[in-house]
Amino acid sequence: MPLYLGIDSSNYTSSAALTDESGRIIADCRQLLAVKQGEKGLRQSDALFQHWENLPLLLTPLLNQYRSDIAGVCASSRPRPVEGSYMPVFKAGTALGQTVAAALQVPFTQTSHQEGHIAAAALGSSIDFSKPFVCAHLSGGTLELVLAKDGKLSVSAATKDISYGQLLDRFGVAQGFPFPAGKYIDEAAMEYDPKGLKNPFSRIKTDSKGMNLSGLETQLKTKTEGLDQNACACFLMERIAESFVAVSEAVLKDTGARQMLITGGVAASRFLRAYCAKKHSDWIFGQPSLCSDNAVGPSLLQGGLFR
Repeated sequence: MPLYLGIDSSNYTSSAALTDESGRIIADCRQLLAVKQGEKGLRQSDALFQHWENLPLLLTPLLNQYRSDIAGVCASSRPRPVEGSYMPVFKAGTALGQTVAAALQVPFTQTSHQEGHIAAAALGSSIDFSKPFVCAHLSGGTLELVLAKDGKLSVSAATKDISYGQLLDRFGVAQGFPFPAGKYIDEAAMEYDPKGLKNPFSRIKTDSKGMNLSGLETQLKTKTEGLDQNACACFLMERIAESFVAVSEAVLKDTGARQMLITGGVAASRFLRAYCAKKHSDWIFGQPSLCSDNAVGPSLLQGGLFR
């Protein structure tokens, strides 16, 4: 049975995965990059160094067990599928991917981190790749809504300053949460019952091309007096969710697409999923475990599952 090896070396996670021709996940191995308490991320050089340490530890057991079954290797080589898209961290995954493919004498291909996110989120869903769809990529450093049409991706809307992930991480670190902070804020938000209380934060400014989040970031520094941590988290997630729905509705209207796929680490949020389900039950979220950074997407693409 041929298997396909995927590798991803993002800003947050070292990942390796194996899938078969039907898209069944044989292995999904990940190691979060270590970030010191109080820090809001890693320098590219530090992240790259950690990938060089992590990836051999992830790949060695897979190669020991499945070496003879691996029929191809695919690694994420850049953030997005556009000219000039580049981040040094992806060099670790591509270098090791090329080395493994050469040693096994199997094909090696490259994809983008964003395309990997889309493939992983679409696994097991009803998304029809033969028809246009909008994909929202909501992660630590990305907030984009892209139109997938005729095998190509084009950005329809995006943040005009920072991403949801950056907003959550900055607020979370200031509150003493570990980095990345999104899941801790989400848990806190789900534990709070606003009981009809008015949200003290102003609505996020949106239009059909995106949104501005720096204003809300400023409010999180000046309008939190008297609010406990869970209340702040709940009202923050409410503003994020309503702005996401507003922009998504505008993009779907502008593009004429009828399918909506949502991925990226922020898309694992239970609060965001519940909010969207009340308004658009047909919108498709990737499986929570496949929304965060992973190598399942590159593995699926190498196997040709969505061609």
